[in-house]
Amino acid sequence: MPTPDPPRDQRLDLLPIKMQHLLNLLIVAETGSFRKAGTHLDIGQSAVSRRVQRLEDLLGVSLFERRPGGARLTPVGNRFAERVRRILDDLNEAIEAAQSGAVAQIGVLRLGLIESFSRGPLRGVIERFLAEYADVELNLIESDRSDLFTLLSHRRIDLVYAAGMPTPEIGDGLLLANETIFLAVPSQHQWACRERLSWKEIEAATFIVSAREPGPAIHDYIVRRTSNLGRVASVRRHRFGREGIMSLVGLGLGVSLVADHWRGVRYPNVTFVPLGDEDERVPFSLSWRPENDNPALRRFLSLARIEAKRNGALS
Repeated sequence: MPTPDPPRDQRLDLLPIKMQHLLNLLIVAETGSFRKAGTHLDIGQSAVSRRVQRLEDLLGVSLFERRPGGARLTPVGNRFAERVRRILDDLNEAIEAAQSGAVAQIGVLRLGLIESFSRGPLRGVIERFLAEYADVELNLIESDRSDLFTLLSHRRIDLVYAAGMPTPEIGDGLLLANETIFLAVPSQHQWACRERLSWKEIEAATFIVSAREPGPAIHDYIVRRTSNLGRVASVRRHRFGREGIMSLVGLGLGVSLVADHWRGVRYPNVTFVPLGDEDERVPFSLSWRPENDNPALRRFLSLARIEAKRNGALS
């Protein structure tokens, strides 16, 4: 009886796909045109079209809707392009990591953060770290909370700085600071000249937050504090980063919450006023994996513990 052939790995069907095909896909998606993509890549429009068509033939799906005015990703194409971007980003990171590892005398510390470090304890630790360990390469990664802690769990980064107390489920942690909360208001607003505001005074305000991190956490904090007053907060989300949100505050479209470390940057027509009771604070912590034996991480944590003791976060 003949021996049956081993099951064929369907992934082998994708071997003809070249990096060139994927890069062409992303350029066409970004420019919305085969012609513009060809100009960007310095090749003919027909060559770009052939490469994309080859990719579509290999996948068995249409990635673009061809129109006289250009090309638009299909729903399937959009999902595929998103994953291709992630793959290429991961590949670039892997190449950078390999190149860094090839230089034995240079250590690397990868720090993920959600918050600003324009001022405050984290900035102080980073400044001292750079001064004392100039031979260590410091890589900073800003992303949302879920992404950063996923990277941490897979040892893609060494350390995460985020709002909240340290949690054992994530790994080891250090409370670095307890920071005062400020209300960002338009500078011409009557609240701008106050020394401190109470939550009761601002319960009817329109709050604006980012749809990105740390916006969701700020949203939850606002809802929690105003619900204690028996009122549903008016909170509007915008797909802006922190600078965009501060610009909207400056235009008089609402108010927003910031922690003390945000105040290292000046924004046009925006004033920061302390909010809540004098002892109202928000904790910010560092988290890392206990099995991580990166010497650069241990050096950074030593400086962080000194800073935490100095500002009273660590007794």
